[in-house]
Amino acid sequence: MRAFPTLRTLAAELGLSAATVSEALRDSPRVKPETRQRVQKAAKAAGYVHNPLVGRVMADLRRRQLQGCRGVIAALNSPEQPNPLRARFQEAVLQGATQRAEELGFRLEVFWVGEKQLSFRRLNTVLLTRGIQGVFVMPFEEPQDWSEVDWSGLSAVRLDYCLTRPVLHTICPDHHAALIHSVEKLRQLGYCRVGLYVRRTAEKRILYKWTGALMSYHQLIASQDRVPPLLTDALERESFLAWFDQYRPDVIVGHHPIVIDWLAGRNLRVPDDVGFFNLNTTQEPHPSAGLDLRPKQLGAATVESVVAQIQRSERGLPEHPKTISIEGTWVDGPTVRAKPLTRNGV
Repeated sequence: MRAFPTLRTLAAELGLSAATVSEALRDSPRVKPETRQRVQKAAKAAGYVHNPLVGRVMADLRRRQLQGCRGVIAALNSPEQPNPLRARFQEAVLQGATQRAEELGFRLEVFWVGEKQLSFRRLNTVLLTRGIQGVFVMPFEEPQDWSEVDWSGLSAVRLDYCLTRPVLHTICPDHHAALIHSVEKLRQLGYCRVGLYVRRTAEKRILYKWTGALMSYHQLIASQDRVPPLLTDALERESFLAWFDQYRPDVIVGHHPIVIDWLAGRNLRVPDDVGFFNLNTTQEPHPSAGLDLRPKQLGAATVESVVAQIQRSERGLPEHPKTISIEGTWVDGPTVRAKPLTRNGV
């Protein structure tokens, strides 16, 4: 009976090292294309079947023996950030990504891409010459097109939907579920009229999941409790107060706590007269109730996805992009009431 082919028997037949055969079977760019084709053709003819469990065990053994870095994962960022507060969220993402990369034996490096930084052409050269196979794209303030990047040799993930082209595997907050659950809890606290305000560019970046969730929830509540969301190109005092005066929400949901000051100009106190719920507490320094979008967990999950692709030798643009969503968590704060009002209003 013919023995099952192994890496060593394939290497002996081809006159190559076992390490070269292993790299070729994983389609590694470190092996010449003609050698990869020769190895893969021979493996198919011999009926070789890769055992991922054995590969994982051997990789762990080598990592313990070498006790060194398995490689570099590149975090690709853009310096074009109109909103300086977004840097707080990005910093937390990078903290989570860096820690998880180290736990998995990788080192994380940030590469700045843009007109005054690395051009797409230069980025392609840097990643290739340094042998970097794993990258992820940081969340941006404005949608961007990075089609000029050579993705063919990369295991890649994007954070959120800000990278409009190309479409990669995506790690993002579950904006829809987070808002639905937040509105439900706000109503449990006795708020009836939930008013959402958001900039159009922000809504477009997350595929309209905030407004989509609220409008869906409107179908479940009485018509007199429905407050149309305020979509603006830029949040301005006059347009915000005009919307507030027209619809009179009893709790306001949005990103910018500056509206608390605008309401104070109308002698309205938060949370006594109207509540405020922040859509991203990490991004804003103002103490308030709101959502923790869990940026450290997002960063960690992104690294895990990139490393998994590297281990499976998956490179290039995915034929069927996948999305992993992480739901945010409610954060108590001084801008909403702690418990429902009684009939006496206390």
